[in-house]
Amino acid sequence: MPLQIFKNLHQVQKMKEPLEIFISKQWYSDSILNTEDAVITTNKKGIVITMNGLAEGLTGWSLTDSIGQPIEKIFDAINEVTHLPIENPINKALKENKATLLANHTILIKKDKTQRVIVDSAVPIHNEDFEIIGGALIFRDVTELSAGKEKLLLIEGMLKGIMGNTDLLISITDLEGNYLLFNSQKEKLYNIKAEELIGKNSMLHLTKEEAVEAIRTDKQVLRQNRPVEFEQILKHPDRTYHIYSTTKFPLYDSENKLFAIAEISTDITKLIEIDEQLAIKQSAIKKEIQYDELTKDMPNLFFSLDSSLHHTSFNSACEKFTGRKAEEVIGKTIQEVFPDGVPLFISEYKEVLKTRQAKNFISTFTISENTFTYIVNIYPAGNGISVLMTDLTKQRKSELESNERVEHLQEQNNNIRLFANAVYHDLTAPISRVLGLANLYKLNPDDKINNLTILEIVVNEITNLGNVVRDMNSSIILHDNDNKLLEYINFDSVLTQIKNVHENEILKSKAFITSSFHNPEGMVTVKSYLYSIMNNLLSNAIKYRLPEVPLTIHLQTQENNEFICLIVKDNGKGIDMEKHGEKLFGLYNRFHKEVTDGKGIGLNLVKKQVESLGGTIEVESSINHGSTFKIFFPVIKIQEVLV
Repeated sequence: MPLQIFKNLHQVQKMKEPLEIFISKQWYSDSILNTEDAVITTNKKGIVITMNGLAEGLTGWSLTDSIGQPIEKIFDAINEVTHLPIENPINKALKENKATLLANHTILIKKDKTQRVIVDSAVPIHNEDFEIIGGALIFRDVTELSAGKEKLLLIEGMLKGIMGNTDLLISITDLEGNYLLFNSQKEKLYNIKAEELIGKNSMLHLTKEEAVEAIRTDKQVLRQNRPVEFEQILKHPDRTYHIYSTTKFPLYDSENKLFAIAEISTDITKLIEIDEQLAIKQSAIKKEIQYDELTKDMPNLFFSLDSSLHHTSFNSACEKFTGRKAEEVIGKTIQEVFPDGVPLFISEYKEVLKTRQAKNFISTFTISENTFTYIVNIYPAGNGISVLMTDLTKQRKSELESNERVEHLQEQNNNIRLFANAVYHDLTAPISRVLGLANLYKLNPDDKINNLTILEIVVNEITNLGNVVRDMNSSIILHDNDNKLLEYINFDSVLTQIKNVHENEILKSKAFITSSFHNPEGMVTVKSYLYSIMNNLLSNAIKYRLPEVPLTIHLQTQENNEFICLIVKDNGKGIDMEKHGEKLFGLYNRFHKEVTDGKGIGLNLVKKQVESLGGTIEVESSINHGSTFKIFFPVIKIQEVLV
């Protein structure tokens, strides 16, 4: 920056005015007043010629009082460490004919004897013949920066002291797995110096098994963006094995951007004496209380209580959760601090205080209609306990939502499968008849059946088929509980439609079908499902009839306060219930080998459709004595559909 200021001096070759006038007018106005640094210019004897406002402020001398004064009088500087006067930088620059940087730790003493820490340089000024005609002193106030640097060094020293004196294993790695920090306790454990690892990959000094586990837990922290806790066994230099409880958690910068992963491990070995184990844990917890720099930014709720359950520490996550500052909380009981609705775990705290054994569990609670889930870890510490609470609310909510989506998809899949089976089963016979009639038409278009032309019969069959398809269209979305799917259905009308579809089979089998739908005459339900249920039971009765016995099928209804019972009874071949009862409603099961055109899905479809409507089905049957099916549908009032 200083050299940039003096580029304007090359203009001196074009100036006809004396140098002093140029310096005091042109250069002063163009350069000194426009720089962000303090500037004092002198002639070649070190007498002050000009000074900008910043220089006036830092020296305490006005421009009027400074002109004509020796630079040593205006610019009084000493060494910050020795407090001895330093050689004036301009004199040195004029004498050596080169730019001179101020020494580090330079203090400028103002006219009022106050002191400021400064930095920068002095340069000689030349004419067009490169002869020295004066000098310029450029300096800047860095007092605040210096103080901040000292404070930062002090904090860094304190943090290093804490890191070096704790029994915890502490390290920090960047997102590529390279070490940023490796404390002395880890140096002792792995018999390696931190300077050999800093900047290098964290897997280099680990065993193959330890490296695999480290990679897995690092990925888990990054994937879940939350702390991960686990236990590991580490070998000490004395060849003994110790159990460590380890927590890895993400670290964020001032812009809340993830930049590193911290790892803290505590020796919880159960192979050592109980007293030694407690001493280690107590020491670790005591030191954790001192490590505010490490715990205050943890995302976990972390606080400590003494033996009377009064707070002794309270991190920033706790402050955010409760809306209370740590200084307000220290010394108060747990009941006085946490908001209403938060479980206090008093009995658990007392148990840990008494047994000196850690306790871990998951707790879910509700505050102001918001539900939270936390992992609660309670550890014995000193004469009290420490509590670490990790928020699982988002994870638990995500798991519940995922389960709901899976259940919904499974339900939709079942509906689709049910619909597909119904389409296949209920449409196969009508389509086959239409195809058969089409073949008859090809052979003899003028044939008539029951005084109807083949085309007229085809039209009737297709009309019946269209009605079936239309009614089945809504069944795939049955479980959405849309009231528009429900309507009042008359049993006689459904039976008539089925009889029309199966007219040829009924005539061929000489089946005598009767019904008694008086109590009740109909019900509120899904028409396509009721049609499919009745259609399957009637077609099965026709298919599995006794050849030597005239087939009779009777349908009737009964009603009580809770259910409407549909009864379908036939005198056909029947089913051996002792042999086939358990698999009666299974998929692809057939119980009469002599009948070859069945696919074994009808009864399975009936049962699923009945259950989808909230009902149940019962069967009474025996060989050569027919079957009786009783279907119980829940009563739905028409008023409920209209709401």
